[in-house]
Order: sequence, then C-alpha cells, then structure tokens
Amino acid sequence: MQGVSRPRVLIVGAFPPPDKMIFGGIVTSCKILLDSSFSERFDLVLIDSTQISNPPPGFFMRLAFAGRRTARFVWLLRRSRPDCVLLFTAIGSSLVEKGMMAWLARLVGVPALMFPRGGQLIDQARNTISRVWIRWAFGGARKVLCQGPAWQRFAVDTLGFSADDAPIISNWTASVRLLAIGRGRSICPVGQPVRLLFLGWLEREKGIFELLEACTRLVPAHAFTLAIVGRGHAESAAREFVAARGLSDRVRFLGWVQGQDQENILKESDVLVLPSWVEGLPNAMIEAMAAGLAVVVSAVGNVPDVITDGVEALLVSPKDVSGLERVMTRVILDAELRLALVERGHRFAAENFAVETAVTKFDKVIQSVIRRPFGKYSQRRDFRG
Repeated sequence: MQGVSRPRVLIVGAFPPPDKMIFGGIVTSCKILLDSSFSERFDLVLIDSTQISNPPPGFFMRLAFAGRRTARFVWLLRRSRPDCVLLFTAIGSSLVEKGMMAWLARLVGVPALMFPRGGQLIDQARNTISRVWIRWAFGGARKVLCQGPAWQRFAVDTLGFSADDAPIISNWTASVRLLAIGRGRSICPVGQPVRLLFLGWLEREKGIFELLEACTRLVPAHAFTLAIVGRGHAESAAREFVAARGLSDRVRFLGWVQGQDQENILKESDVLVLPSWVEGLPNAMIEAMAAGLAVVVSAVGNVPDVITDGVEALLVSPKDVSGLERVMTRVILDAELRLALVERGHRFAAENFAVETAVTKFDKVIQSVIRRPFGKYSQRRDFRG
C-alpha cells in the first residue's frame, strides 16, 4: 500500500549472478521466492552465499569468502537497519557461518530466522560432539523454519525450540509454469519406452549407482530410457559404469540444465527416480510432481512424513537395489499406476507446494518476530548437548 513502509528483511541465501552456472536446491528456492509476491511485501537486502564452484574451493579460500560475507553482513546490519534477518543454511561450514550471523544479529537486537536445508544435518546431530556445535549454531536464532515435520521434531527435541518457534514452511518449488506443464501432461502410450529421469547432484549419496545397477537388471525385459541431469564428483564413475554395463543406448548424461531447457526435459519425461540416501524434502520431487511426472523417491528425511506411499509417489528404502528394481518394474509396466500417481501427485503439489502458500506463511512468521520485543523470547536453551 502506498505510504506504508514495508518491513526490511536482510536475506543471506543463494543469489548468484545470472551469467553464473550455479545450481542447487537453495538456488532454485531463492529464485522462485524473489519472483513471487515476497518481493512486493518486503524491502529486501540480499547477500549471496553460494559457492563459486563445485567441487568447492580449498579451505582457506572458503574461509576468506566467509569472512568477507560476514563483514558485509555486519555492515548491512548497521547501514540497512533490517527488521529481521533470514538465513538459508546448508551443512558444515555453511551452518557455522550462518550461525555466527544469527548471533551477531541477536547482539544488535535484530531477530534472525534460520532455514536449514539438507537432511544430513539431522543425522550429524546424533553424534554428541556434533550436537553441541549444531545447537550453538542455531542458538542465536529467534525461529527455525522447517521444511516438514521431521525438521520440526529436530528443532524441538534436539535444538530446544518450542513448536511455535519452529514453524513449518514447506518447499515452494511447484511454480506456476511447472503446474501448467502438469495440467497439459500426456501419458506415455502403452508399448513405448518409459522415459525415466534423475535430477540432482551426481554424488554417491544421491543413490546414482543404485539407480544404474537397477537399470542394468531391468534392461533385458523392459523398455525404458534414463536421462541423468546434474553433475558432481561421481559423474566420471557413473559414465564408466554405464559404458562397462552396456547401458549407453539407454542412458544419457545431460549435465546441468535450467530454465526452458529444464522445463523441456520435464515435459519429455514420464517418471522421476530419486533414490537418495539422505534428503530433507527434495526440490526435484516437488518439481516433478508439479510437472506431472510419476515419482519414485527414497523414504528419508521429511519424505515419509509428507508423502503417502502409493498415493502421491512410490517410496523405496535407500541403498536397496532389489527394492528399487521392484518398484521401477511396477512403474514401467503399469500405465494405470503411472497415471494415478501423476494425477494425485500434481494435485498434491498444487495444494501444498505453491510459492504463494509459502509467501503467506513467511509473512506471518516475519510479522510475528517484528512485533514481539526481542528480549521476551526464550533464553532457556543451553549448549551442553
């Protein structure tokens, strides 16, 4: 509204320049958020914290970049006088850096919201030593924003936040364009090869080798192709695996794609297969459901809290090649099952993961921390593990 000042939010997240080919879940989430009405509701000040390369640079270079970002953060706290701070954080050094920022914001009376991504963090906190520094990292935050129930349980049981201070804001990557693709989806005709898709980092913990082994077992009896979108440390080994197992006529490596190219690949695919060992709530799963793909995904992280097996998607156990083979056989052979998964998954994505739904929740959380005096929130947390 004209004449009414908007709350100022300082965001530390993934805002790479347009000419930089940088990919990942936080990059996608931040871009969609900026393209939504979020930018109209708040006066935004942005700090980009994406890595300059993958694999990441050496320790001392990363330390130098983190120091520079932290110095800029302190300067913007003083100059911009934000009403609150929103910190997107991954694991490891990213969490240490964002945790330091949360404590610095707290020292000057600015409430910080931390939004963790990456399910590995929950597993790391089971170790006593790791739990101590993880609790410290979140200790400066007013609230922890949670992707789903598993994250909320972690925030309450491990980090010591109240449920009110650990609100759930589900991933918002079911964009308008992807939902439109899903509404116009045509199902692969019977008798045609089913087009499988893997979308994500090519790392062992993403289950790429379990997927390729399952494909090896499926080749003699089933008609399918597999498009692999992404890059990572395991790419060379995955290419060697494909060549050694005679899968080159079935499997294509496409590297990273974005924008219209990614939309085209989603249009040309029938089933997303994401057999990760660890996840939070994967963007790729939500994007595929929105675009009208049937989904096969590991029952890890927040996934089993959010997805009902056989309703919105098919769930598999991580690292279980035989189980993955059985589920992939079902989805390849049963066209009616694929159609049911497509219809229910698309509807579920539209109802739960649309960006404006998340924006409304962000608005409510930000307004609540701005209106509540900083000194009145809980001081009870300690960091002894």
